[in-house]
Amino acid sequence: MPSRWFVPIHGVDPQRVRLEFVHGAFSGWFDRTTAEHTAGDKPYAVSPLTNHRGQVGVQVGLLSDVAHQRFIDVTSAPTTVRLGNQIREIGQPKPLRQATWTALAREITDRQWTLDLVTPTTFRSGDRSSPLPAVETIVSGLARSWKLWCDQPDLVPLPTPTQVRSLWISDLDLTTEYVDMTINGRSVRFRGALGSITLRADDDDTARWAGPLLNYAAYAGVGSMRAKGLGVAELRRPRAEHTRRSA
Repeated sequence: MPSRWFVPIHGVDPQRVRLEFVHGAFSGWFDRTTAEHTAGDKPYAVSPLTNHRGQVGVQVGLLSDVAHQRFIDVTSAPTTVRLGNQIREIGQPKPLRQATWTALAREITDRQWTLDLVTPTTFRSGDRSSPLPAVETIVSGLARSWKLWCDQPDLVPLPTPTQVRSLWISDLDLTTEYVDMTINGRSVRFRGALGSITLRADDDDTARWAGPLLNYAAYAGVGSMRAKGLGVAELRRPRAEHTRRSA
């Protein structure tokens, strides 16, 4: 059952926290082996420090039963995290949203969706990173994550490359933001997109797989480096009457 949580961090100074500090602090909650640590696809996603109802913390997306259990194991007792030179106590996690895989698979009522990219979102090819979203890249990442972590992957008919062409970007409002991180002792600059992307399906058959996958983006994120805080996404549905006028 995918879920997203807000984890408060008491007394932390956000100005002194780099993205790699957040990744280093929270990846240890979930990665228990070298293979898990180096895997390209993770059963979790962690946001940069954010503010939620006056509290500073991180949002954590959980995609598998194992990730959920490890999250519970860590947070069920008082614990601290190290963020650079700050060691701070973790507060009680607060659920933000959750859905069963079956419920996500039924999210096919729309033929238009807007993804708000609320942290820089990058798309990587080798050593290059690009802020330019491509439907094929968005869909393939979400479909791969769904297939890996869903306990019933056949709930959604995952699209072929040819079928993906029936989903297209109709509108976008994006800016580029540069994100600097230290990875394996090397300084790396990523080019990320911030803003909104509106996608539309040509027909109901396309909506049958696009709806569940785009709703899943609110848990899994979009693009690369999601475990390091990039690609946090929120789904915004249009009002029904607007959808009918623009269809």
